[in-house]
Amino acid sequence: MKIDKYSAILGNTVGFHDMSYLTDHRPLATLPFGGKYRLIDFPLSSLANAGIRSIYGIFQQDNVASVFDHIRSGREWGLSTLLSHYYLGIYNTSVESSTVGREYYEQLLTYLRRSGSDQTVAMNCDILINIDLNQVFHLHNTTHSPMTVVYKKLPKEQISEVNAILSVDETDHVTGCQLFSSQSEEETYNMSTDIFIVDTNWLIEELEKELEKEHPQKLRYVLRNLASKVGAFAYEYTGYLSNIYSVPSYYQANMDMLDSQKFYSLFSPNQKVYTKVKNEEPTYYAAHSQVAVSQFASGSIIEGQVERSILSRNVRVESDSSLKHSIIFPRVKVGKGAVVEYAIIDKGVEIADGVTIKGRPEAPLVIKKGTKVTEDIIA
Repeated sequence: MKIDKYSAILGNTVGFHDMSYLTDHRPLATLPFGGKYRLIDFPLSSLANAGIRSIYGIFQQDNVASVFDHIRSGREWGLSTLLSHYYLGIYNTSVESSTVGREYYEQLLTYLRRSGSDQTVAMNCDILINIDLNQVFHLHNTTHSPMTVVYKKLPKEQISEVNAILSVDETDHVTGCQLFSSQSEEETYNMSTDIFIVDTNWLIEELEKELEKEHPQKLRYVLRNLASKVGAFAYEYTGYLSNIYSVPSYYQANMDMLDSQKFYSLFSPNQKVYTKVKNEEPTYYAAHSQVAVSQFASGSIIEGQVERSILSRNVRVESDSSLKHSIIFPRVKVGKGAVVEYAIIDKGVEIADGVTIKGRPEAPLVIKKGTKVTEDIIA
């Protein structure tokens, strides 16, 4: 396989999401997941496993520094060799807007024209999925459509109004595409994952047309419209997928990883997930600590009780404290006798001795990055 046969476009999200304080200092793409990963690791790994070594990332100008910090040279995903390339295209249109300025497509078209690729895959970071793209490419090459779109049948409670719903005929081709409405009465829908395989030359022609419009739309809207217009081939994905569009959906995706069946469905042995490597000492568990059904990254010290929780790197849990049903970001300190339940504790938070933080299963509390919590917070 020649190195430039495929190119990729990687976006941050497929719409505007309400993530509380979690995305004040970072894009959704670099939110921690499962203790030691970031959400962006999953699309990057799917691309790496398919042998794709040319990637163009589209990110909004605000808070893009964490993307650079995480990807760095791209070595973990095979992007640091002489024959590999990755670029970050930064635009300054607001996240809420569906339209963009000319520079958005001018940069993207320059990348596509220079890529020399036969086909391009477009993905985003808010659909948590570990997909074998080689299978999708194979099926795409057996169809006569210039575009293939991946979809997943999901119950309505797992879909948001930023997602697109596909109408698919008996020949597995798209006959319609529209935004999801919470007023809809059906129980399950064909939700587009916004993963598209597109013939590159055809995509260039269509994006050149979009560039000439007075108010060009963002790529995700253009691709959705094109899928309906050309009757794109529809590939049904049947593996684990989590649609992350809110704090509760992000919380539940992490909690899913405490279910061994869902964990091994996402972390398939045939589809490795790569992330930035950090060489740290293993987590220390004191003799009097109590741990049950939880996941830990490296470098932490656990002296208290941890139950059904996910802890990132360098977390300190003092004696007589209790962590339950919570997600803990890096460098958090939980003081002696503190209680944390149904919460997402952001990076660098310090919880004083004896303090109680309690959210609810359907509405976990989010504690802002760097906060020093000295009083009880109970939802």
